[in-house]
Amino acid sequence: MTIAVAAMFCGTALAQGGDAKKTIDTYKTKLEASSKDVADAKKGAQSKTWETRGKLLVEAFRANTKGVYATMPASKSDANLFNNLELIMGAPTSKKTEGEYEIWEYPTVNYYIQGDQVQFWKETYVADPDALSKAVDAYKKAAELDPKGAYKDKKPTMELIKDLRNALYNNGINSYMLKEYKSASKDFAKALELRDFPRAESDTIIQDGQIAYYAALCANEDGDKVLAEKMFRSAAGLNYQISSCYHYIYLITKEKDEAKAFQIISDAYKKYPKEEQLLYDVINYYLEKKKYNEAENYLNTAISEHPDNLVLYSVKSSIYVNNYGTLKDKYKADVDKISQLKKEAFRQRNNPKEKERVEGEIAAQQKVAEATKADFFANQKKAADCYKQMLSKDANNYDGNFMLGILSYDKAEIYQIEKDAIPMSEDKDGSQAAAKDKEIHACWKESCEWFEKAHKAKPTEKNPLQNLKMLYYKLGDTANNARVKAELDKLD
Repeated sequence: MTIAVAAMFCGTALAQGGDAKKTIDTYKTKLEASSKDVADAKKGAQSKTWETRGKLLVEAFRANTKGVYATMPASKSDANLFNNLELIMGAPTSKKTEGEYEIWEYPTVNYYIQGDQVQFWKETYVADPDALSKAVDAYKKAAELDPKGAYKDKKPTMELIKDLRNALYNNGINSYMLKEYKSASKDFAKALELRDFPRAESDTIIQDGQIAYYAALCANEDGDKVLAEKMFRSAAGLNYQISSCYHYIYLITKEKDEAKAFQIISDAYKKYPKEEQLLYDVINYYLEKKKYNEAENYLNTAISEHPDNLVLYSVKSSIYVNNYGTLKDKYKADVDKISQLKKEAFRQRNNPKEKERVEGEIAAQQKVAEATKADFFANQKKAADCYKQMLSKDANNYDGNFMLGILSYDKAEIYQIEKDAIPMSEDKDGSQAAAKDKEIHACWKESCEWFEKAHKAKPTEKNPLQNLKMLYYKLGDTANNARVKAELDKLD
């Protein structure tokens, strides 16, 4: 949440000395009298009575803080002679440290200071904890009872409403900083109720969409999903943070109805196709559902619109990596089945009919295995192409180099599966196994080249070095293995 301060007129300095609680008590007495006035049949039917009550409630609220706001300088200095906490509130009765904050204590309120700036405050004695909310209701009632309907349009009314909106906004921010999310969301939501009042020309600091968005964020933090969704929809309707609003609405709805949630985000993307977050939500939905073809289509759209977002290439590559990982397991199962069938054929060597049948199954299974292997390499190539696209934009990109190292290593495992499946009876001179070793070693060397580049991109990252240590050991490259071990030791 970005804090945009709504400054209010601070008035003259009123030190919080021994009279501070008396001041609050005076307002309590005045509010009791006001409550009697609005309850009176005659007085309570008059617009002026409610307007006066609204003013009194705002005054009572400000009796403690007198217009102090977050980011206000705490101490007097030449740079802020007339705008600081010390000038407005006077010297604190005491100071103490709590975590990262210095706390300035006054009889009815404590201020949390950091970097000589007010961050937030906590009131310890108030005239009415619900003063601002009641003030909103009072002004709305005053407008309702105005016989001529001109009350809202009066310049003094606009100024009053501006002050009240600012007070609610600042108090909402303060409650947010205190992690009192329910109070914060209530203040922001109440501020939004003032939308029906015409704005003063000077009332431009806080937009209604921003208020609604903050109300939604705080309600969401508080766990009030109903209010959060309502406020996010209000903010989106006011063209404020549209993509974030629908993102949150999507997440909230998804907790109870995934199909409805997807419909919401899908419709939102169609309506706002330039909102990047909405596109990502659609992609993530398809990825979660393992609907990779649909996810790939939307990723292609995203890449065409945001070609410099390297994360998109990485996400797209992950689809192919996931695919070939599954295919590698399937290929091993296919090859194992061929090995079992070959053993069966040997057992049936004296039964020509059965041997022929099994050999037919072997031929069919070999076609299945070759198709699986082809799919594996096709997905490997697609993944590699994506990572190489990343590197064409940033040759030192860690993820691209590291993952190409992984791809090369995974490719070697296919050849290892094939080597392990060679029957000794078919490779008496070891030439077939040696050929596979050559392919495996070529992959390992290629993998080392990529991991070395990843290490160069992030010298303090251990994963590339650990992989290099293992690969150089397998390759029998003692010099490089020793070098990598020494670098790992330095990091440790």
